Amino acid sequence: MASSSTARPTVVLTGATSGIGEHVAHLLAAAGSRLIMHGPQPPESQVSLLDRLNQLGVDDVHYLQADFDHLAATDRLADHIADITDRVDVLINNAGRPGPRTRQLTGDGNERTLQTNYLAPVLLTARLTPLLRTARGRVVHVSSATHVSASLDVDDLNMQRAPYSSTGAYSRSKLALVAHARWLTGQAPEPRFDAVSLHPGVIRTPLLHAMFAIEGDPAPQGARNVEQAALAAGPWNGQYLDEDTPAQPHPAALDAEWRKHLMQHTFLLLPQHRSDGP
Repeated sequence: MASSSTARPTVVLTGATSGIGEHVAHLLAAAGSRLIMHGPQPPESQVSLLDRLNQLGVDDVHYLQADFDHLAATDRLADHIADITDRVDVLINNAGRPGPRTRQLTGDGNERTLQTNYLAPVLLTARLTPLLRTARGRVVHVSSATHVSASLDVDDLNMQRAPYSSTGAYSRSKLALVAHARWLTGQAPEPRFDAVSLHPGVIRTPLLHAMFAIEGDPAPQGARNVEQAALAAGPWNGQYLDEDTPAQPHPAALDAEWRKHLMQHTFLLLPQHRSDGP
């Protein structure tokens, strides 16, 4: 992997306890990565997962709990990661949730889908930026092809005015992720690190079935696409991948001025981190 000078990259993987993320964890462990996993469940519930990973030969794996419904928990997650490692070669922002049937707010006052799928990853990336810069690392945002049909008003990120739908909330959050990956490589404060976003495929997971009445492909297929994006040689430079192939994202994600405004409004929702913003 181009972003690491070591044989064993340190990888932070969010949403590692189910769906695509669990299969990504197995692939990374089998590849010999030093793995820091995140999930919303308590550590004692993940003993069997850790045992399975240990059986693959990994000898440096950690599990950390954080509920992305609470931005303070995301802050604490970043602190715990920094206690474990002084560098992050790859941050895979995989954790996500389907849009609920009706608009819901977190305790932080944000639309729930936006916070879990977008604001928490942006916050975690900002907090881990020193470790990513040290490693000349890479951020991988797991997005969705649904972002291409999204409509996102950056002045209304929390859908206070926009008509709400579960699929609309989900696709908007994924469009914001795609734009953030491009912002990281072209507009974020220097020194920068690599970033990429991807649609892992239409994958058979509870998240898919919560919003769409389709079957989907097996989770290992999506996991392989995520692993390839994470460990591939050479920089991605903010590209969007449709599974394993570079593809055109939503036109808004290609608009530098739109991305700038998106990030300005994003960091206003993370007031304690305004200094990390554009």
